[in-house]
Amino acid sequence: NNMGNALKDLGKLEEAIEAYNKAFSLKPDYAKPYNNMGIALQDQGKLEEAAEAYNNALTINPDYTDAYYNMGNALKEQGKLAEAIKAYTKALSIQPNNADAYYNMGVTLKDQGKLEEAIEAYNKVLFIKPDTDTYYNMGNALKEQGKLEEAVEAYNKAISIKPDYAEAYYNMGISLQDQGKLDEAVSIYNKAISIRPDYALAYYNMGNVLHKQGKPDEAVEAYNKAISIKPDYADAYYNMGNALKDQGNLEQAIEAYNKAISIKPD
Repeated sequence: NNMGNALKDLGKLEEAIEAYNKAFSLKPDYAKPYNNMGIALQDQGKLEEAAEAYNNALTINPDYTDAYYNMGNALKEQGKLAEAIKAYTKALSIQPNNADAYYNMGVTLKDQGKLEEAIEAYNKVLFIKPDTDTYYNMGNALKEQGKLEEAVEAYNKAISIKPDYAEAYYNMGISLQDQGKLDEAVSIYNKAISIRPDYALAYYNMGNVLHKQGKPDEAVEAYNKAISIKPDYADAYYNMGNALKDQGNLEQAIEAYNKAISIKPD
């Protein structure tokens, strides 16, 4: 088992699996090698085989929290979301303070569109250990629910732990934009860009806000930045066309529209 772990850590997954198989042959009722083999198989993308290995571990030790948790992850990767939730729930029934199981359950519930239950799971994580990604994901779930002020609060908490969290700034910008707080949104998009200068989406959304504020010149500048980072950004070309039209630059507007159509004919 230990040799298998060492080989797995070195990325030698086939050799690791071979070592785990030897461990089984020496001690068939030892659950750990099955769990570790499951991880190695999962790392190879062999998700069905990984789930089988976790099941073998659980047959030997029905209270093996890590095996339930890892099985949940393998099932989630396969898109078997309801089964993944069952596996995480089982892990939590054995180890109620397993923050990782609550976190991944929250992600899975959100993928199912069960936003309220996802938020409940994220709150459980935060009760156990305040965590940047959990605040960020909670912000996303709240934003999807239209609870924009609460979303902004969650993003701020994520940023207080990780001040260079560009994605949290970006999504906070969207939440502020959706509330009509346009000046604040521009300021937050600029913050995201200062952390991550190649953030095309932030430039694009900032362009949208500036255009809405009646600042077509600045909007065109923002769209051009987005396009310089992502040359096939059809939506940026299209919205730049609108801003150029509002400037009275009709030839350039038509050129931008044509570019958008050539990238995205539909």
